[in-house]
Amino acid sequence: MKKLFLALTCMLALVSCGARNNGPVNTHEIDSLMIDPFYSAGTHTYRIANTQTVTGLGTGNYSVSWYVDTEEWDFDPETNHIFSKIEFKKGKKIIGSFVDDEGWSYYGVENSKAIMFKSFMIDNDCTALVFRGGVYAAGIPELTIFVICGSEVKVVFNKEYHVVNVDDNRITIKKDSKGSDGSITISDGHISIVNDEYPTGKIIY
Repeated sequence: MKKLFLALTCMLALVSCGARNNGPVNTHEIDSLMIDPFYSAGTHTYRIANTQTVTGLGTGNYSVSWYVDTEEWDFDPETNHIFSKIEFKKGKKIIGSFVDDEGWSYYGVENSKAIMFKSFMIDNDCTALVFRGGVYAAGIPELTIFVICGSEVKVVFNKEYHVVNVDDNRITIKKDSKGSDGSITISDGHISIVNDEYPTGKIIY
C-alpha cells in the first residue's frame, strides 16, 4: 500500500511539473485606458500608397499597406504624406484594417525609402509595430502601437505623443513642448511606459 501511494505521488509530481513546463511563459493583458478611440467621420475613398514587409516575425509572411484618404489629404503635396488607413496581411489574407482621419505619418527618409513604422520583437510569437501619428499644424499626433501574434493584430496603445527618438528597444516620447520626456520600452516580453503619470513605470502589454 505504501509503495502504491509513493508511486501515485511521483506520478502526480511529474504531471504537475510537465504542466508547468508546457504552460504559457507570458500572458498579456491590454489596458483599455491606454487606447484612445480612432476618429473617423463619414465615408472616404482611399488609394494605396505603399506596402512594407514586417521583420522580426519567425513564421508567416506579414506585410503592412497604408492608404491616402483621397478626399482629405491627396489634393495637397504638402500633406499627402498623411495616411488614414492601415491594412495588415499575413500572406494574402487581411488580418486587420484600421482607419483614423487624423492619420499617421513617416518617421523620415532613409536611403530614399520612407519608413512608415518601427517593428520590435516582444517574444518569439509576437511583434510590436509602432506608428507615428500625422504631423501637421499645431496638434499633437497620436502614437499607435499594434501587436501581431499569429493571425491576430491588436491595438495596445493609442495616445497623443510626439516621437522624439527611437533607440534600440526604447522610444522617447513627449506630450508637448512644456512636458517632460517619457519613454516606451519593448523588452523582456512586455511593453511598458514611463511618463509623468506613471513615473515608476506601467506595463501596457
